Amino acid sequence: MLPLIKAEFRKGRKKFTNKFRLLIAVTALLSLVASIVSYNYGFLSDSWIYTSASDVYEIENRLFTHILVDGQQEGMDLLKNGESDVFITGNRIFITDSFKSQSAGEEMKNYIKNEFTKWLYENYGTGAFPVFVRAEYLERKQPQALSPKPISQETIKQLEKRSKQKNQVTEDEQKAQIEKKIQQSLTENGRKSAILPEKQETGYDTPDTFSPPSLISKMVIAFIFIIPSLFSMQLYTSSLAEDVRMRRMEVLLSAPFSPYSLIFQKLLPYFIISVAMIATTSIVFRVNGLLFMLFPLLAFLSFQTFIALNSRSYRELTFLILVFNLFLIIYLILPSVFSGIALSDLSPVTFLLRDLSGEKISFQDFIFSNLILAGFTIMGFVLSASSLNIETLYSPRSPFGRLADVLGNSAEKDLNAFFLAFLSVFLALFLEFFLLFFGLSVPIITSFALIMLGVAVIEEALKSILIFPSLSLKRAVIVASGFFIAEKGILFLEAFKDYSMVLPGELLIFPLLLHITASSSFAVVSKRSWKAGYVLAVAIHFAYNYYMVMGT
Repeated sequence: MLPLIKAEFRKGRKKFTNKFRLLIAVTALLSLVASIVSYNYGFLSDSWIYTSASDVYEIENRLFTHILVDGQQEGMDLLKNGESDVFITGNRIFITDSFKSQSAGEEMKNYIKNEFTKWLYENYGTGAFPVFVRAEYLERKQPQALSPKPISQETIKQLEKRSKQKNQVTEDEQKAQIEKKIQQSLTENGRKSAILPEKQETGYDTPDTFSPPSLISKMVIAFIFIIPSLFSMQLYTSSLAEDVRMRRMEVLLSAPFSPYSLIFQKLLPYFIISVAMIATTSIVFRVNGLLFMLFPLLAFLSFQTFIALNSRSYRELTFLILVFNLFLIIYLILPSVFSGIALSDLSPVTFLLRDLSGEKISFQDFIFSNLILAGFTIMGFVLSASSLNIETLYSPRSPFGRLADVLGNSAEKDLNAFFLAFLSVFLALFLEFFLLFFGLSVPIITSFALIMLGVAVIEEALKSILIFPSLSLKRAVIVASGFFIAEKGILFLEAFKDYSMVLPGELLIFPLLLHITASSSFAVVSKRSWKAGYVLAVAIHFAYNYYMVMGT
């Protein structure tokens, strides 16, 4: 086993006693059992909150504790004395003027209506109602062409022929037949309830009772995949921050390990624990949760590593970890709310929820939903590895100042600058995602201006940090090219995924000229004042964006 992994386990054994570890294991086991029971059987906190009585029917509903009485007088006495909230006899329901009794009456009416609907369908099939609804959740398929495929004349004739096939029995005859059979059933069954059929899933609903699948329930399941892993991440970041604060990191830096090897060995035990938690949840819910949540997990760990290494205190660490986790969870959860539009494909949680619904997920969709997170993760680990030096770890600058320092110091060579410019696109897209949703809360004209200005500010800031160590036109062109290739590479991937089409030249030439012009302007002007150079680059970028969106 790698030596740092052994050291990490030894440190964990010293920090936590056997009793505390046993308490954690028991708590985790009880939480898992509670989650399984709650998911399979639902929450029964509202069970048996009402009492019902009847001299005819047997009511089986979890909301009611049911009492069978010998006659109508006994049932009315129970109702008057408050021993029953609702009394049912014949085709009547009796309640009192209390709020609880009125609420029980409404619940009983809904129960009878639902059971009667099931009974009608089970006994008389589709003849019981003129309209039945079956929900068929179709596979989402993106169009492969820009124009719809024409329908043949033969297909149209077949559709017309099917539409003309109607039931010959009139509506009045159906009603008379149903009423006759209901009366016959009531006479034959005597005291047996005509509203209590044998329960079975029919697969049909009437229009007034039909409702789509609950989004909230699926969102809760998505949170169940994310939240447990945050505990192991908290242990990881606190351990890493402790090594920095206690000066153990100085000793580790003198060991014959590369920065990436050091991070890998420190991270691996906690990564395995997180994967085990997600895998357990995946088994419980019978879904490929680990497949969809692997890149989000790595994205969490990558930038939490950077924050833990560059926080100046535990209070700063706690605050930044909380804010980062909040933003990343929003990025993962919010797009799935808008399922069905292109924006929702940015998050793998969208496809996790679709998988829960039984839809097939294509490999292209899986890759595209994880692409930004993959680049974001690589960027986080690169920045974390670059932070592993004494000057950066114990610098008095803020974490944001250290971020700029690490980017600048890592871009001393042109090849490194090109690679970092390529990766910074994914960081820019992550930040621009929140800018987009902020723009949706203001008037449309204002939102366009704010979004375009925000995009210019974010992208030019990242490029300027990489150009600043050199301030040469060569560096400006290299950084602009790296940024352009990553940006348009994502666009090409989405275009080919949906339409298999070739993009027009103006979507390639003009953006490349924009990035080169803005970056070169910063490189030239910043030799006198970097602030003036940055403002000029932002102005050029904003003017281009505004003209392309509003001027065409």
